[in-house]
Amino acid sequence: MDGEGTGVGGRSKGVAAAGLGGLLLSLDVPLLKLADAETFTVITVRGVLVFASLFIFWSARRWLFGVRTPFINGYTSVAVATTTALASILFIQAIYITSVANIVFILAFNPLFAAILGWVVLGERLDKATSAAVAASIVGVGIIVFDGLNSGGFIGNIMALAVAIVLAISITIIRRSRSDQSMSAANGGLLAAAMTVWFSHPASLGLHSWSWLGLNGLLVMPTSAALLMYAPRYVPGPLVAMFYLLETVLTPVWMWLVFDEVPTLASLAGGAIVIASLVSHSLYMLAVGKKSSRPRTVAATRPLQIATTLRD
Repeated sequence: MDGEGTGVGGRSKGVAAAGLGGLLLSLDVPLLKLADAETFTVITVRGVLVFASLFIFWSARRWLFGVRTPFINGYTSVAVATTTALASILFIQAIYITSVANIVFILAFNPLFAAILGWVVLGERLDKATSAAVAASIVGVGIIVFDGLNSGGFIGNIMALAVAIVLAISITIIRRSRSDQSMSAANGGLLAAAMTVWFSHPASLGLHSWSWLGLNGLLVMPTSAALLMYAPRYVPGPLVAMFYLLETVLTPVWMWLVFDEVPTLASLAGGAIVIASLVSHSLYMLAVGKKSSRPRTVAATRPLQIATTLRD
């Protein structure tokens, strides 16, 4: 539960976990780019590695702690795995055909898009603060997407927007089922690999590519997901949500330092609008405290946590 462990030590532990988790999350795309491999091969290898790491984690929980959550938890798992696989394929294709800054800025809109679907499909109340954040983010994402018409990344921007929509659908399915779908990312990764294996060439990868992909799929991303899901035990959810934005802020920095990939001014302007709206929303949620978690009220924190886990 958010806010569990209210002591100074507990809060420090939560902030440290969220900070390290957000930092590791920002390394996802740079590590994939460093692998320097063909798109479908990256999708296949990454999907298998994510499946392997999460399967080991699931097995360890069953053996050490007696957790009995099924690896495939009903028909909901099948639906979520399917949408997750589609999101993974679109996400990795997008990073090779458009600015990475555009992608992370657009994906930052995902939790608010999930809030819209929660309002439309589940009847959850969309409060004024969330509505304002949604409106501002739509403007920011619109600037980024249509900037692609001039910069040549329009298709990639549309793919990133599709990823945000597909993940929001996954979130809505999970929220409606109220079941534990923590392993659906593993199933989605394996399904994505199965869908692309016929077009991939893992045997052609050199040690260089395997090293970066292994570091990403077996260590960095599983550790990031675990830390970011652990942090809400000790600090409020909206505070954790802001640490997720480290990916949005830092990934373009890593891409600039490593690959000399510089975002356009329009992309930076749109991204600034999205980040400002999400930070403002998280600060508002912190200010109102428990009132923001009343039944049937949509907050951005839970969708953001689910979305990151699914994308991993």
